[in-house]
Amino acid sequence: MYSCIVIDDQTEAVELLKDHIGKTPMISLKIATTDPLEALAFLDHENVDIVFLDVQMPGLSGIEIIENLKAKWGNNIPKLVFTTGYDDYALSGYDYGVADYLLKPVSYSRFRKAVDRIIHDLEIHRSPVAKADFIFAETDGKKIKVNFGDIVYIEGARNYIIIATVRQKLVTCKTMAAMQHQLPTDHFMCVHKSFIVAIDKIQAMRGSEICIQVKDVDRYIPIGITFKEKVLRQLRIVE
Repeated sequence: MYSCIVIDDQTEAVELLKDHIGKTPMISLKIATTDPLEALAFLDHENVDIVFLDVQMPGLSGIEIIENLKAKWGNNIPKLVFTTGYDDYALSGYDYGVADYLLKPVSYSRFRKAVDRIIHDLEIHRSPVAKADFIFAETDGKKIKVNFGDIVYIEGARNYIIIATVRQKLVTCKTMAAMQHQLPTDHFMCVHKSFIVAIDKIQAMRGSEICIQVKDVDRYIPIGITFKEKVLRQLRIVE
């Protein structure tokens, strides 16, 4: 299942896309909003695969949102689909790496064609051949290879993150959302808007905290209120 969000200042356009998404296998809606700032705040700590994005919105345009995402995530941004009532933006959209362009009112057949093509691309990039078991973290002017198996937890600190491994801590200029996008979801989980933990490094739970050992020292990491139910289910503490 691939996740998506909808950003459009027109309520009727949002409702139409929500209906299309509900009828489409393989995609699930995380949020649909008429407020682009709410969407950016959501994307700061949540990873999605597809963003359906209106071009013209008061306060913050679709192109400005893309520039914001690229500034935070680099090339690790979701697939972007422009939705607009004007066909003037088609070429500029592709200049920004937009995967498709939907003209309002969006018909379901055209919507489905775009989604099927995007999912095909995502499947190719998610194939086992394409997966890596490491990333490179840039710190102090060097790019340091970090194996996923060595990561204990990741802590967000504004526009930086701290990657705690079994040997060291690395500070690198990256957002939590960008980091989460690179990590395999079957080995890591977000337990708080500022913390991602390696599932196999978890030692215990205490109240609303997770205990992880770093160099034989217990480190207690808070579980966010909005994350707790998902964490308990993923750890099979509750069904």
